[in-house]
Amino acid sequence: MKQTRFWKTLRAHLLAPKVSQEELDRCLQQAREKLPVPVFWLLGKAQSGKTSLIRALTGSSRAEIGNGFRPCTRTAQVYPFPGEEDALLKFLDTRGLGEVGYNPAEDMRLLEDQAHLLIVVIKAMDHAQQSVLDPLAKIMKSHPDWPLLVVQTALHEGYPANVREHVLPYPFAAPPFPASVPEDLARSLTAQRAWFAKFNARFVPVDLTLPEDGFNVEHYGLEQLWDAIEQALPLGLRAMMQHTRDVRRSLRDTYFRAAHPHVLAYSVAAGAAAGLPVPFVDVPLVVAIQAKLFHAVASIYGQPMNATRMAEIGSTLGVGYLVRLGGRELMKVIPGVGSAVAALYAGASTYALGRTLCAYFSYAQRGDVPDAAALRELYKEQYEEGRRRLRDYFEQITRGQESKP
Repeated sequence: MKQTRFWKTLRAHLLAPKVSQEELDRCLQQAREKLPVPVFWLLGKAQSGKTSLIRALTGSSRAEIGNGFRPCTRTAQVYPFPGEEDALLKFLDTRGLGEVGYNPAEDMRLLEDQAHLLIVVIKAMDHAQQSVLDPLAKIMKSHPDWPLLVVQTALHEGYPANVREHVLPYPFAAPPFPASVPEDLARSLTAQRAWFAKFNARFVPVDLTLPEDGFNVEHYGLEQLWDAIEQALPLGLRAMMQHTRDVRRSLRDTYFRAAHPHVLAYSVAAGAAAGLPVPFVDVPLVVAIQAKLFHAVASIYGQPMNATRMAEIGSTLGVGYLVRLGGRELMKVIPGVGSAVAALYAGASTYALGRTLCAYFSYAQRGDVPDAAALRELYKEQYEEGRRRLRDYFEQITRGQESKP
């Protein structure tokens, strides 16, 4: 009887959340403040490949990136991914490099208290880089402990004419480079590395092209780029954000591609809320976050979201989901383990819910009736996928919070 009342109460929260919008926004803000939002400071000349780098890391289109930047200082603009309210990651792009009198002090002050990675982006065959190296020297003098990553882009500009084949396997781990690397390119990459000899820099040569460019690998060096990022700033972002081949094919669906980052963001927020150590206190907040996800995904797919629709979806997913949510709360009585497990469960279940909603609304757009059994099976699959994607992230965050005095 108690269990029946419990899941009925939770279902009522899901279909008609009892948390006010102001309270939800406040709690979401508190949850996000518990999590680091890494800022990748991109320092590079115009046309050096910064937008291509963001596109490869996030899966966003050039148009989305171009429309997403906003000014944040007189000399810089920021791109929050996927959006300002639910950012998982921010890219800071310095403007005005090469202009007389550029001083990075204002941009440095902006980043004083944020998780940070400085990424210098230079074309592999471009040796006119003084406008980048001068401010870099000032930045590293003030913050010698900031991790520095040098991304050498547009490798194909150092290839012989009409060559569209990247060298495989990836040969740029460390110089001297093998003979398979074109001589002029190898010489240029090595010379550029010498500019950073006084810094503790990591180097990653990449060629981040488009499919229509005709190369044998679209994002050449992306795996190595993610490796370098994780070594410099170990937050578990790679497992959470990097797409598998199957997902990448699914991303051809414009609606899904737009919704997926928001699903990740709400999953992280739900996990942070569920990390509260007191049993049952966070239940209304978690389900309210999931209800907000309902509305966000519905809006992206252009579908109406009302009590009838939410009841239909809740019925399709089944009561078992709500009962398992109660079981998640009982895990919190396990000292030192329960909250971490609860956070991962809430994050993974929110991820599965979001991905299932994408499928549901995709059916609805076509006027089809989704098969309840298929959606439940999809939910189970995506729950496991969510656990895989989010496990490293929450483990790293928990470890970091425990190490704080």
